[in-house]
Amino acid sequence: MSSTFPFPRLKRMLLYASLAASLTPPTSAWADDAKALLKTMSDFLAAQKTISFTYQSSLEAVTPDFEKLQFVSSGTANLTRPDKLRVTRTGGFADLDVSFDGSSLTVHGKNLDAYAKVDGKGTLDELIDRLMTAGVEAPGADLLSSNVYDALISDVTQAKHISSAFVGGVECEYLAFRTPEIDWQIWIQSGPQPIPRRYVITSKHVVQAPQYTLEINDFKSGADVAAVSYTIEVPASAKTVDLSELQSLDELPEAADVGEIK
Repeated sequence: MSSTFPFPRLKRMLLYASLAASLTPPTSAWADDAKALLKTMSDFLAAQKTISFTYQSSLEAVTPDFEKLQFVSSGTANLTRPDKLRVTRTGGFADLDVSFDGSSLTVHGKNLDAYAKVDGKGTLDELIDRLMTAGVEAPGADLLSSNVYDALISDVTQAKHISSAFVGGVECEYLAFRTPEIDWQIWIQSGPQPIPRRYVITSKHVVQAPQYTLEINDFKSGADVAAVSYTIEVPASAKTVDLSELQSLDELPEAADVGEIK
C-alpha cells in the first residue's frame, strides 16, 4: 500500500528527528563534557585581546494569527578588551553602527539619520550589564563578555554534548543546554581554535517556540585583525535623539511594518 503522506521528504526528516530524539546519551558524562568544551571556548575567547568577525542573525516572531516570521540581519563586530567595541548591523528595518570607546556609547541609526550618545566609562562587561538593566535586548551579547562560561552557565539545568557536526564546512562540537526559561544550542569549532560558529536560543514558553540564531564567520584575532576606529563619524545632518527613540535596536519592526496581506 502506498503512503498517503503528501510530503515524503518531510516524512523522512520527521522520522530522523524522532530517531535522534530517542538516542539518549549517557547524560552525566556528556554533561561534564559539554561544560568542559564550553569552558575551553570561554577561556580561548578571553585570551584574545582583539577580535573581529562577521555574522548573520535571524530573529523569529509569531504574529497574533500564529504565523511565524523570521527577520534576518548581518553585520560586523570588532572588539578590543577590556573596553572597546564596534558593531554594525544591517537588516530590513535597521541600519545601525554602534561604538563604545570606553567612555561613551554611540548608536547611529543610518537609515533614520539619527544618533544617540550615552556617557559612561567602563569595561565591555559593565556596558553589557548596563544595557540589559536598561531593558535593551542584545541576544548573543554574552559571547562578547570576558567570561562567556559564567555568563551562559548560571541558569543551566541540563547540558549535553550531542555529537560532532559541520557548520559552513568546519567541524564543530554540537552542545545543547536547558534552563527554566530557554533552551540554547552552540556549535564550537573543533581543534586549537574553539570559536563559537553557531548559537541558537529557543524561547520554549512562547507559543511556537521562536528562535534567535547567530552564525559567526571570518573570525580573526590578534595581529590578523584589521585596524578599526572605535569612534563613529556621525554626519552633521544627523539629529540627536534618546536611545529609546532609535527603532529596531532589537531587530523587530513595528507591527504595522510586516507587510500587507495580498
